[in-house]
Amino acid sequence: MLHLSSYSVVSDDVLEQMEEVTTLVCHELRTSLTSIQGALSLLNYEEFAQLSTSGEKLLSIASTATNRLQRLASMLENQSETLPPIVSIEDLEKLRLSNEIACGLDQKEFFLDYQPIVSIEDTKVIGFEALARWKHPVQGFVSPEIFIPIAEKSGLIKPLGFYLLKEACQQLHAWQQEFPSEPPLTMSINLSSVQLSEPDLSQKVHQVLLQNNILPQTLRLEITESTLMENPSKALENLWKLRELGVEICLDDFGTGYSSLSRLQSLHVDALKIDKSFILSQNWILCEAIILLADRLRLEVIAEGVETLSQLQSLQAINCRKIQGYYFSRAMNSVRASQFLASRIS
Repeated sequence: MLHLSSYSVVSDDVLEQMEEVTTLVCHELRTSLTSIQGALSLLNYEEFAQLSTSGEKLLSIASTATNRLQRLASMLENQSETLPPIVSIEDLEKLRLSNEIACGLDQKEFFLDYQPIVSIEDTKVIGFEALARWKHPVQGFVSPEIFIPIAEKSGLIKPLGFYLLKEACQQLHAWQQEFPSEPPLTMSINLSSVQLSEPDLSQKVHQVLLQNNILPQTLRLEITESTLMENPSKALENLWKLRELGVEICLDDFGTGYSSLSRLQSLHVDALKIDKSFILSQNWILCEAIILLADRLRLEVIAEGVETLSQLQSLQAINCRKIQGYYFSRAMNSVRASQFLASRIS
């Protein structure tokens, strides 16, 4: 559940408008209820009921309806105390935030931070994950856990996601030019269920790759199993098209989906990310099972959420080769990421 209480309070004018709308609706309901009450009173007359072959049943229905009608009428008379508002404060805040996301996109308030993905063997940076950020002009930094779901629900995730994809690819091209390596640096970025259902997704991705002169295999699009389940047929079709382009697909939060194992071979993915909850709980047996499974299927494995030397050593002992987490670095802006890259890639 989203908690938006930290955002600006709904204005008195809006609250007054809500109250006026509530009053109007209550008035209209009472007008209709008056007519219904009259009809029910007629049905309750025993003389009228006796005209029907199912008089007792008719009286029972009429009596039940009358009782419930009286309760509703009582609520309407005391709506200020018992009737919930037509639009909640939380819903209004979500609507306001949705409008501000659209404005923020125009004003370029959204940007990316980058968390390095590191090879355990030599601690070199082999790529980055691009993470969406929003610096609101009034509220400051807004968590992606708040704005991403709202952007998805409103449909704004489409232009926002495309904008961030272009930013990520521009940065990847710059790093590949400044820090050439073999294999080249990669960039991972998340796809939402809305994006994965877009009919022209592969064309958009292809366009960005061409504009930035990036090899398709150096772009990695991260999805979750829940993302796939939103619109599985369209999602699988898009995954197939993306892989035809040469773009790599990574299944994020692996091990948390109820059907990941049974569906894994049909998902057309290139890599798995071991969910950080398994690292935190030190469930090395399950981590090793995932690594062995991925090895059999010729899939790459990245362990995310690695925070301590002990976790790193445990993963190294079960043959995990690539990790991501606070142990090496938090997500950082492009300038700091470039400095970090310079110290790790050589």
